[in-house]
Amino acid sequence: MAVVNQVERASRAWPVLIAVAQRKNKISYGDLGKALGIHHRAIRFVLGVIQSYCLEEKLPPLTILVINQSGRPGSGFIACDINRLDRGYAEVWGHDWSKEKNPFEFASDGTSYPQLVKTLTQDPDSSRDVYTKVKSRGIQQLLFREALLKAYRHQCAFTGLSFPEALEACHIVPWSESSEAERMDIRNGVLLNSFHHRLFDKGLITFTENYRIWFFDPTEQEGHYSKMDRALTSKLHGKPMNVPFLIKQRPLADYIRKHHEAGEWEI
Repeated sequence: MAVVNQVERASRAWPVLIAVAQRKNKISYGDLGKALGIHHRAIRFVLGVIQSYCLEEKLPPLTILVINQSGRPGSGFIACDINRLDRGYAEVWGHDWSKEKNPFEFASDGTSYPQLVKTLTQDPDSSRDVYTKVKSRGIQQLLFREALLKAYRHQCAFTGLSFPEALEACHIVPWSESSEAERMDIRNGVLLNSFHHRLFDKGLITFTENYRIWFFDPTEQEGHYSKMDRALTSKLHGKPMNVPFLIKQRPLADYIRKHHEAGEWEI
């Protein structure tokens, strides 16, 4: 059975929802299904794609406009407080959606998330091509995270933590300082839990070119460490990272050196 491309459907649903928002109106699952030519029960999958994008980009909860027979959003709606829907509608209806380009336009030719993730993981040198094809920064970052999740087998590189909700895509050379190719290159990324991601960005923890964790205060001279503090910082110092099985997916030494230079690491 062929896999349905929900992103392609999202590319067609986006202008429909924008038109509804600009009319300060709502639309039923059935009517949106008719507009897309699909069964209304499949709409929830399309809305999931759009909702994830709006949450990533901190946009008003556009999918709030799609209502069921009770006149409310479906059970999959999590983009705002379900008990304060009036505020959500006001945000959506008050937003200037004409400034928001269709973020899923790249999928109008049938391109899917899995295809792009496969490209990023199997051929990291093609990262610039993916960056050029996908115009939306929010979608670019979602794809980058999905590619890192796949490369790191859904495990934090420092701890092995496998809770998806806690895993984040960390750039070695920051997005703002990266070229177009580097921004989507998984070799310029590492999958970390949110705590270690923050420490990494703050220059308190890093890793070496031979993939060993390096903490800035391994002898604990900078203050009192609780047992948990120690387990998550100084005790990790010098330990090997969890890296991708495929060498071509592992962080490049050039990116690591740039990170060390920027953070004035002496390793």
